[in-house]
Amino acid sequence: MTNREIQGYIDLLNKEKESETIFTRQISETVVVAKVWSEQPKITDDIIGNFDSYRFFFLKNETGRYIGAVLDMNYDLHWYMVPENRKLGYLTKALKESILPYIFYDGRDKQRINIDKNSIGDKFYQNSMRVAIEAGFKAINEEETEFELLQSEFNWDCENIEELNAGINSERLETLQKRVFYAYKLLYKTSDELSMKFNDDNGLKNATDEVKKFIWKLEELKWNFDVSEN
Repeated sequence: MTNREIQGYIDLLNKEKESETIFTRQISETVVVAKVWSEQPKITDDIIGNFDSYRFFFLKNETGRYIGAVLDMNYDLHWYMVPENRKLGYLTKALKESILPYIFYDGRDKQRINIDKNSIGDKFYQNSMRVAIEAGFKAINEEETEFELLQSEFNWDCENIEELNAGINSERLETLQKRVFYAYKLLYKTSDELSMKFNDDNGLKNATDEVKKFIWKLEELKWNFDVSEN
């Protein structure tokens, strides 16, 4: 993923509009974890072995404006800061206080990053290496392009995670319920065709009935959240 694409996601968040691309959850005062869908599902999509959304951590400044992002690739982290907000300590603070603790709480026992001088240039290499070292990473090769931080060696003194449920309004809930119902109908239709062709849908109808239950489970989830907030 390119920095231009990441900047586009930051710009989208700063528009403060409902999005079908980015779903966020606050984990600290200045950081949200997010699931990003770079492409929307289509009925014509090719069948692939597996797929996943991207997991990002987006950084905000004191005014709540988004200023940077960390892409979590599991085996690597790629960070990007809006140019005017670089070298101000935002990234290092976010890594130490919430991003790395969140990753380690999530069950990862170590985190690696790659910083390739040849691809980003000496200036950005030096800046990224400084951030990595300040966050606790150590070089694990002679070229100092690969860095690692073990959970057991992480300094938890700065950890400051405060997760916050955001809830959902009734209009958005109805949209999600309709989406689940649409998925239910598609699966039901597929089950009917398989049953007619083979006299056996291999259990799809049972799975379809389970999907239908979530139409009302979503409403129960919202109700429980509303009650807890009042």
